Amino acid sequence: MTNLHQVLQAIVTVLAVINPVVCGSLFLTLTPNLTAPERQREAAKVALNILIILIGSALVGLKVLSIFGISLDVFRVVGGMIIAYMGFDMLRGSHTVAQAPPESGDANIQGSLVPLLMFAAGPGTITAVVTLAAVHTPDGLPMTALIAALVGTAVTFAALILAVRLGPRLGRGTQATVTRFMGLIVSSMGKQFVLVSLKAWFEK
Repeated sequence: MTNLHQVLQAIVTVLAVINPVVCGSLFLTLTPNLTAPERQREAAKVALNILIILIGSALVGLKVLSIFGISLDVFRVVGGMIIAYMGFDMLRGSHTVAQAPPESGDANIQGSLVPLLMFAAGPGTITAVVTLAAVHTPDGLPMTALIAALVGTAVTFAALILAVRLGPRLGRGTQATVTRFMGLIVSSMGKQFVLVSLKAWFEK
């Protein structure tokens, strides 16, 4: 049975990396000429794509590692280090490792929500999901990662709908504050993954 603490930890990690508040702000920027009903339909499409990417990563990520002969123990440590570094990256307010929101000039591409998808379900989020599957359920169905992906997508969809209703009130200051707070969570989770994996390694 999936441990409740692990599930909660996974959900917080995925939400922190996706950053639904910033996603809501980006969604408004990328859809300036759409009506509210059109934005709601686009939000549903975005959420569905995010869910497909994260579920796929959770299900096949570990199989891809085995194909390339990458040790699960090694990936646990490296994945935890990457997540921790992403957290430090977010704390500094930069995006050199984690996915970066598009610049305002890039965001004016009407009808394209690819930048939002690359932010919400980019390399950083995929790494987090695969690492969760490796750390919590290395054998069998990765239920922890799957539940985290479902909840993370649902919260992101709710954030997009809320952004449509609130309008462009999600300023840069709000984004920066949320990103730094989430960065603290992400870096802590990543370091915990590394320490737990190293402990298991040395106890073998």
